[in-house]
Amino acid sequence: LSNPMAILIHTLWTARRELPGVKDYEVVYPHKLHMLHKRDARYDDRMQYEIKVNGEKVILHLEKNKDLFAKDYSETHYSHEGQEVTTSPQIKDHCFYDGHIQNDNDSEASISACSGLKGYFKTHGQRYLIQPLKLIDSEEHAVFKYENLEDVEGPKTCGVTNTTWESEDPIKKSSRSSLFSPIVVLFFSLILLLMLSYLFLQYRKYNRNMTSIRTRVFEIINYINMVYKAINIHVALIGLEIWSAGDPFTVNSSAGTTLDKFSTWRQTDLLKRKNNDNAQAIDFDGPTVGLAFVGTMCSSTHSSGIVQDHNSNPISIGATMAHEMGHNFGMNHDTSFCQCNSGSCIMAAQLSYNIPKDFTACSLQDFQKYILDRTPVCITNIQRLPLQRWPGLLLHGEMPHPAEPMHCSLGIR
Repeated sequence: LSNPMAILIHTLWTARRELPGVKDYEVVYPHKLHMLHKRDARYDDRMQYEIKVNGEKVILHLEKNKDLFAKDYSETHYSHEGQEVTTSPQIKDHCFYDGHIQNDNDSEASISACSGLKGYFKTHGQRYLIQPLKLIDSEEHAVFKYENLEDVEGPKTCGVTNTTWESEDPIKKSSRSSLFSPIVVLFFSLILLLMLSYLFLQYRKYNRNMTSIRTRVFEIINYINMVYKAINIHVALIGLEIWSAGDPFTVNSSAGTTLDKFSTWRQTDLLKRKNNDNAQAIDFDGPTVGLAFVGTMCSSTHSSGIVQDHNSNPISIGATMAHEMGHNFGMNHDTSFCQCNSGSCIMAAQLSYNIPKDFTACSLQDFQKYILDRTPVCITNIQRLPLQRWPGLLLHGEMPHPAEPMHCSLGIR
């Protein structure tokens, strides 16, 4: 111990043990590059950070996700007496961003900058998580791969079978002629109003700290928003409900039973006081990581899903919720013939050890069929976009070229 070098090594090793739940990580010091700053805003609309990852400097470009919250966003919790308490916070100057890495066309990022940088980014084909090492010192950050999380369990599965659920109460349809030109162009923007419910189990798990739950939820939705922007769907959070005085129904390890009860609660209670296109609930126990109805987006009875809070990192929960919402959009599980370029696809049946972000062409074909067949009313917010093509998808009336392989071979970025 008299050797100063030995003391220094011991100190550094102790510091590296301060990040619970992560087996191995790299210490980085993000350097914010100078940009114009609005005096009346706490968080800049655009930011750039220089980070050294694996010995290589990368520049992270971030842009505030301005439409993350719907205009009539509200939050509801319950008093000890069970009294409903609803507020409508005007969240304008928030700290949630998406972005990319400079000079890397295949990069992406979903970051919260509320207290240091926390979230996900991808560069050179590798996916990373980043978070501050200490709350009081946001300069030191940890960067690590998803598989280095100690609480990554596996394999866990989604409980959905590849069978489309048909509603007895048909989804309200819009006139197709009013939404599509004679040659159908499926490259639209959809403003999806998402409602999220946090069950009592999770409220207790986070020490009844609603601020922590809010931040975690916003990080989850920010990631989901990044995933669905790739197919021109914009997910706006319209409400957060925290069941802080107990669950309104019995929640158990039977995912099917819990989903049925949650869907009934949404129809008989939530929709009467809060408009939403889709509702997701967190959390339940058991081997099933999530469950949702297939092809029911916009249904008043079954546009819903449930997700298990299976990981301490919100990005992982966001990927699972994006998967269950994919089922609501009519997407089935990928088969062995359905692959995405990253090798980790959103609609895989089992939870991946790598962060899934991409949809396969199989998923997009399912989505296309759902939109054409059902034309659900919540897509009336369509805004025309310049014509672009999804790999593996066909416009109305087109036939695949005989020499081309069928869909399910390509993903999108």
